Amino acid sequence: MEKTTKAIFIINLTTFLLSISYEGIFSVLPFYLSTVLGVSMFVIGLIEGGYDLISNFVKIFSGYWSDFLNKKHILLTGAIVSLISKIYFIFGKRWGDILIATSLEAISEGIQTPVNDTILSSGKKKKLGRIFGINRAFENVGAVIGISIAFIYTMFFISEFSYRAYFSIFLIPVLLSMVAILFLPVEKPKKRIYPIPIVSWEAFFPRYIIIFFIFALIDYGYSFYVLKAYKQINNEALTILTYLLFTIIMGLASLVAGRYFDRLGEKRFLLIVSLFFFLSHLFMIFFPIAGFIIFAFADAFLDIGIWATIGKKTKFRKGFVFGTYHFTVGFASLISGMIAGYLWDNINADVPFILGSVVSILLFFIIRKHF
Repeated sequence: MEKTTKAIFIINLTTFLLSISYEGIFSVLPFYLSTVLGVSMFVIGLIEGGYDLISNFVKIFSGYWSDFLNKKHILLTGAIVSLISKIYFIFGKRWGDILIATSLEAISEGIQTPVNDTILSSGKKKKLGRIFGINRAFENVGAVIGISIAFIYTMFFISEFSYRAYFSIFLIPVLLSMVAILFLPVEKPKKRIYPIPIVSWEAFFPRYIIIFFIFALIDYGYSFYVLKAYKQINNEALTILTYLLFTIIMGLASLVAGRYFDRLGEKRFLLIVSLFFFLSHLFMIFFPIAGFIIFAFADAFLDIGIWATIGKKTKFRKGFVFGTYHFTVGFASLISGMIAGYLWDNINADVPFILGSVVSILLFFIIRKHF
């Protein structure tokens, strides 16, 4: 197995393991925060949006240094931070403790993601959509396992006093990911002279930064979609089962999205993304379960659209460019979570999705005219 292929396989494996850990915890977190700790939707939006902001802020620096430092050491550092995060989840008793835990998990993701994306984008240019699609499929298979554990636990075992034992389960996949990272082959970074100054605005493809920022504003955190579906289902275990179905569909959608990106090109692909967002938010208003399922396609297609586009266009300092885009998306997610939480608490739960439907249509016409 050549070095690039082996590195991509190990990245897929660690993505799979860490996704089990992440989804196993975060799929029950909205219920834990709202029912056990009694926090408001605004605070949930703040925690979820803050997660994205911290994660993506760290990605700028991680991406920058990943172009120069040993990628294996960076990934191990991220896994250790994730391990510490799990300890906070296990022993935390107040929402402030959960905020620390989610912040540490965000830092872990921020450290690792640009390195992962850089290694993935080292594959063949004509197959980047497929490479990223396969990686997202690994992520979603891990998510299915994590959510399945959550479903079984909430169905048969969980109570207010057993969250500590439940969170402890997810130390195992983090430890396994650390073992996998030890086998990662990494070539020593080479010093290069770049034709465009790294501070140049053009090096970051400004049109795409703007459009992906707007997409992220209407890509609300999963908690909003889960809790909106919960309003219709009114059963915690069945809601998690719906989330499990969502995750399975999202994994399949990622594979489909990767193939279609390579065939269609970014403009036509992003037009499809905007239509998926419109339909998902429209259905979230009237038929939340159907809207949640359609959102699986919207989120999967957007994810491939962003990272395959940037991987294809970026010729140098990939880690830094990926990190900058992650921060842009994360900053938008913080604003998105706070706005959606405020509208949910102070008007009603449908307003964020009405707003998302309107912006989706505007995005369709912007992309059609300017891309």
